Amino acid sequence: MATKKSTTTSISQDLSIFSADVKPSLITQAIHVYQENSHRGVSKTKTRGEINATKKKVYKQKGTGNARHGAKSAPIFVGGGVPFGPTGLGSAPKSLNQKMKGQALLGVLSLFQKENRLVMVNSADIKESSTKSAQSVLGTDKAAFVFFSETQGLLKAISNLSNITILSARRLNAFNTASSPKIFLTPSAYEHLVTRLKLK
Repeated sequence: MATKKSTTTSISQDLSIFSADVKPSLITQAIHVYQENSHRGVSKTKTRGEINATKKKVYKQKGTGNARHGAKSAPIFVGGGVPFGPTGLGSAPKSLNQKMKGQALLGVLSLFQKENRLVMVNSADIKESSTKSAQSVLGTDKAAFVFFSETQGLLKAISNLSNITILSARRLNAFNTASSPKIFLTPSAYEHLVTRLKLK
């Protein structure tokens, strides 16, 4: 089902405000920091010294015609220790300052706006608690719906759509924005982002 054209023409906000020239390296750094901090990093493998196995030499050094080997705990054997594996010691959390986070988010939004993947929708066109109404406005393609002050009834209608991810404008970042094929912005979310990113 195609997205209705009327959802973008009834809104007065100008999306060209998202047209900043941000270095790709900053966007990459912001995404990397988010990914690094999203997991604990406590995976661990055993070294050959931690394997619970006999330390006895597999067979004598000479005269067998086979390669020389030591204990069964050596990495070359199945069930042996793992060399250079994760140690279970999580690295210190990485961070960016607020200005860098804001610039990275602005950079992603600007890229989406340039590629016509940033769309303003009139949330008033979606009926409260009506999934059918939400789908008629947002369509069937995968996308993210960014809200700020919309009602629970409207969000409930959208949450039933398997192709739409709901994101709060308060917590929007470069990673979850870049992970979405398309972004739908409500007017309230637009106003919040303009204020948050200090575009006016």
